[in-house]
This record gives sequence, C-alpha cells and structure tokens, in this order.
Amino acid sequence: MNPGDDRIYHAFEWILARLPGGLGNRARKATGGRFGIGSQIVVGLGGGVLLTISAILLSLLLMGLVQRGQSEVTEEQIPALVAGHQVTKHSEALVRASPQLLAAADPAALEQVRAGVLLEQDSLQLWVRQVAGGADMDEGVEDLAEDLVASINEIFESVGNRMTYQAQLGEMQATVAATGLRLQPVLEEAIDDQYFFIHTGLRELADVPAPVSRRQALDEFEHYSGLLSFKASENQATTLIQQAFTETDAAQLLADRERVETAVRDLQEALPQIRPPLREALAEEVNVLGELYGGDAGIFETRRRELEEIGRAEELLERNRQTTAVLDVGVAALMERVQMSAREAANRSQFLVRLGFWFLLGVILLTVGAARVAWKTFGRPLIVRLSSLFETTRRMSEGDLEAKVRIEGNDEVGDMAGALEVFRQHALEVQRLNLVEKLAKEVQAKNDALEETLERLRRTQQQVVMQEKLASLGALTAGIAHEIRNPLNFVNNFAVLSRELIEELKEEVAEPAGENGELDRELVDEILSDLDMNVSKVREHGGRADRIVEGMLAHSRDEAGQAESIDVNRVVDEYAKLAYHGLRGTDSAFNVTLEREFDENAGKITGISRDLSRVFLNIVTNACHATAARRAEADASYSPTVLLKTEDRGEHVIVTIRDNGTGIPDSIIRKIFEPFFTTKSGTQGTGLGLSISRDIVVGHGGDLEVESEAGEFTEFRIRLPRESNIAEVTATS
Repeated sequence: MNPGDDRIYHAFEWILARLPGGLGNRARKATGGRFGIGSQIVVGLGGGVLLTISAILLSLLLMGLVQRGQSEVTEEQIPALVAGHQVTKHSEALVRASPQLLAAADPAALEQVRAGVLLEQDSLQLWVRQVAGGADMDEGVEDLAEDLVASINEIFESVGNRMTYQAQLGEMQATVAATGLRLQPVLEEAIDDQYFFIHTGLRELADVPAPVSRRQALDEFEHYSGLLSFKASENQATTLIQQAFTETDAAQLLADRERVETAVRDLQEALPQIRPPLREALAEEVNVLGELYGGDAGIFETRRRELEEIGRAEELLERNRQTTAVLDVGVAALMERVQMSAREAANRSQFLVRLGFWFLLGVILLTVGAARVAWKTFGRPLIVRLSSLFETTRRMSEGDLEAKVRIEGNDEVGDMAGALEVFRQHALEVQRLNLVEKLAKEVQAKNDALEETLERLRRTQQQVVMQEKLASLGALTAGIAHEIRNPLNFVNNFAVLSRELIEELKEEVAEPAGENGELDRELVDEILSDLDMNVSKVREHGGRADRIVEGMLAHSRDEAGQAESIDVNRVVDEYAKLAYHGLRGTDSAFNVTLEREFDENAGKITGISRDLSRVFLNIVTNACHATAARRAEADASYSPTVLLKTEDRGEHVIVTIRDNGTGIPDSIIRKIFEPFFTTKSGTQGTGLGLSISRDIVVGHGGDLEVESEAGEFTEFRIRLPRESNIAEVTATS
C-alpha cells in the first residue's frame, strides 16, 4: 500500500476517535470504521459543492451589477437609437416615394402608391412619437415630421388634380379631332364643287352649263375665296389647339392662345363670304372651337392649371428634400447624445465586468488549488487502484486468467480486488475443465456454417448459369425457326417430286409402252434413279433439321455433354447463321454481311459440340450487336460486316471472328471476361456470355484472345486443340 494512503486511513481513525461520543458513534456506524469510497466521495463532493456555491453567489452578484449597468442602455439608450434610426429611414422612404406619386400613370396606380405612402407616414409618425417621449428630444423634430407628411399629402392632391385635368384634356382632344373630321370633308367638297363650277359652269353633271358671265361673277369668286380662307384658318387653329395639349412652357402657351384667338377671328371674318346654308353650319363649328379652347373650362385654362400643378409638385418635392435634411440633422444630434450616454453606461458596465472577472479568477484559482489537493489526496490514488483493477478485469475477460490482482487499501476497492482474486482462482480451475469441450463445439459450429455457405453458393451459381443458358436459348429461337424452315422446304419439295415420279412409275407399270408390251427399262431405271436421289436429299435435309433440333435440345439440357468429333467449318457456319437469323427475327431492319474464309484443311476436332457452338453463337451475336450499334450512328456509306475465318495450325485450329462494329475501349477490354460484367443496358445481357465462353475454351485446352480498336473493329481468336484432353465436361465448363 502507498504510504500516503496509509497515513490518510490512520488520520481518519484518529479523527473518529476524538469526535464527541454520540457523533463519533454515528460516524463510525455510517462508515464502518474505515475511510471507504463513500466517505471519500462525501469529502470530495462536499468540498466541490462549497466551492460551487461560492462561485454561483459571486456570479449572481456580478450579474446583478452588470444588469444594473446594462438596463440603462437597453431600456433608455437603445430604444432612442432605434427610434431615431427608424425616423431617418421612414422620412427618406417618404422622400423616395414622392417621385413615384408624380410618376403614377393613372388613378389606380396613384392609389396603389398612395397606400404604400400611408404605411410609411403611419410608421414615421409612430417612431416620431416614441422619440418625442424622450427627455432630450428636440421639439422641432416632431414639427418637421408633420410638415413632411403634410407636403406628401399635398403632392398626392396635386397629382390627383393633374390627372383630372389630363382626363378633361383627353376628352377635349377627342372633340377637337372629331370637329376636324367633320369640317375637312365638308370644306374640301365645297371647294371642289365651287372650283368645278367656275371652270365648267356645272353644279351637277346633268345640268346645262352656266354662261361665262355667271361663272365669273364676283359673288362666285368671293364664295370660293371665303372657302379657301376658312380652310387655311381652320388648319392653323386646329394645329395650334393640338400643340396646346403638349405644351410645357406656360409663357409659350399664353402666346399660342393669342394666335388661336387670331385664327378663330379669321374664321369668323371668312364666314360672310360663304353662302348659306354652309355658312350657318361652319359658323356653328367655329363657335364650338372657340368655346372649347377659350372658355373658363376650355383647353387653355385646363392645360394652364395642369402646368401649375406640375410646378407645384416640383416645389413640394424640393420642400420635402429640405425638410428631410433638417429632420436628419435634428435626429443625428439626438442620436449623438444618446450614443454618448450609451458609451458612458457601457464604460460603467465594462468596469463592473472587469471587477467581476477578477473576483471569479480568484474563485477559480481557489477552486483549482482545492481540486489539486483533493486530486493528490484522494482522486489519483483511487484512480490508480481502480485502473489497475479495471485492467486486471479486462485481461481476465479476454481470457488471461494469469493476470495478478493487486489488493490495496482498506475500502470497497480493496474488497473488490480480493473478491476478484478469488474468482480468478476458481475460473482457472473451470477453464481447465471446459476448454476442450468449448473448442470442440466451436469447430463444429464453424464447419456447419461453412457447409451452409457452400450450399448457398452452389445454388446461386446454378441459378445464374441457368439464366445465361435461357438467354442463349432465347437468342437461338428465331434463328432456329428460320434455319429449320429451309430443310423442311427441301423435304416437302422432294416429297412432291417423288410422289410425281411414283405416279409416273405406276402408269408405266400399268400400261407397258414397248412394242412387245414390255416395260421401258431405261425409263423405269431413270425414275428409280430420280427417286433414289430425292430420298437421299430428303434424308440429308431431314438430318440437317434433326441436327438443328438436337442442338437446340442440347442447349436446354443441364447434364454433362459427351466429347465427339466436330466439323469446325460446319459448326461455325451453322451457328453464325443461327445468330444472324435470330437477330433478324427480333429486328427485321437488322442486316449484316457474313464473310467466310474457311480453311478446307481445318477438318475436325474432338470436343463437346453444344458447348463450342455456344461459344461461336455468343461471339457472333456480340459482333452483330456491335455492327448494329455502329450503324445507328454512322452514315449511309457504312457496311456492317462480320468475318468468319478458320485456319489449320497442325495440332490446333484457329477460329477468328472479326467485326467492323463499335470496338471495345481500352478502359474496359480487360474486364470483358469477368463474370457479370456487361455494357448492355437493362435485361439485354447477364454479363456471363464471354466469361462462360472463355471457361469452355480453356476447359477444352484452348485459348480465347481479343484485339480491338474503339470505333474500328473487334477480333476474337479461338485456339482449339485437335484432340481435347477432356472426356466429359459440364455445360458451364
């Protein structure tokens, strides 16, 4: 035991012995007469609680002092700052809104802008009232805000008046245009008629021409001259009136008024020269123009009032800007005073915070010192003993029952160490007895799990291979249907020919044609020879159909295949055609040229026919897919081609299948023989075709190599031995 720990326990016993009788007995009963873990926790927690309570009381005192200093800022200064800022913000918003009132295109737009302006006015007045509640508020700020609101209202009223005048001017402009439309045709017709009469003497085409003296009479020329003068004055008056609608200079508008009045007087002076009843009609129109322009509610007065409202609005805008500038100065002075007061309050709060900081720092140092003493006295020895006990327990839980238990101290930890040592001794005995039985059970359980895993892998492999076989069989179906139709057609055709030959032979036998009533032997022999040839052809093509069906059945079987003699050229050609017709059966637009370079010396090899045919079928099908993919992207000059080539290499035969399709990129060419790797989308491929094909070729003692250039070609070379060293392989080998 550590000497320091021993002194602690002796000191505790010494204190218990010197406590008053009743208190000492209760303490001895509660602690069991020793300084155990409970006593140590009480001492440690008690000291920590006392220090914590002291820190909390000091923190509360500090918070009260700081809060007292901050309340002045938060309750007095900050609201004043916020209110002043809001007054400035909303006053500037009102100034910005004034041009929007002037820019409103119609009363609806004006009311919409007015609604926003009213919200800003209400907000400004609200914040001004809050600012006005402060003790240091200048009385002029509230008056300036009221002036700003009043001028905005005047602008709204001015814009409303201006829109009213504009509406009136629009109506008047329409009336002026209508008057011009009425006068122009009448004047032009009257002038033309009078001109025609002066020169021809005819009022109407059916009239008798008037004599020259009548045509050139003074009243006729005065009437004609009056019409021309009236038209010229009317054009001038109408033009000047139209200018009044857009005139922006009040002085120019006044000058144009005098010109219009002059033009109207000219119209009135021209009227006496015009004969009635046209004179009365024109006089009525002149009166309309004169009253429309020069009346109290006429064009001139209305336009003048509109220009006055425009000038008034500009003056109000300038007054708003000046009022806002003065208001900003007043608010800025207020905010400066508030900021100064806030800084003074902040300085006081900062002093209180520093004072509290040093108080807390002293408490922290005292706490750290007390904690250090408690750690050295109680914590570290206890932690060391608990760590040792934990380490020993951990090692024992991991199976190390040889770890020694350190038994120290006269407390609960020492009792636990003693109990753990007893448990260790018993565990050593039990371990020796149960070790062999435990190991045997573990080995058996692992063997069972391994067998179950192997069985699941076997079933999964069978399911995946069956799926690939079904996919291959599906690809064969359309091609087989086409290929089997050819031999069946031959069988049917030769059967018909044979039936005709038999009928001909029957006729010859029934009625001999010779001179002596004997059979014509040459004809009979010729018929029999043809029948023999037909039967041979039927047998040949029937055998071909049988081989196709047998190959299809072989692809669908799951049992092992038998090694046999295989004609390489025939099998390659046959399954290339099956692949081609299979794709034609699913896509009638598909087409490809099959080029054949078969070596006659390739001969036969020994192997499993259905497995090698699956290899040729898979590779030719992939080649056709590659050409179809390239054709979908290439131009019309592209010709899809698949080359089938066999070569005799003595003890080996080389089968080459080359296409001019899309090719295989270098990034994936190393992966194409990996199981389940495929570049086809969706359910178009399982990713097992090339993997199984390579396994079949390797199982026959051969090699499968590939060479490709992306966008140009892909070439598979299959090297097969003449005599395979296998007697029997499965369909997946």
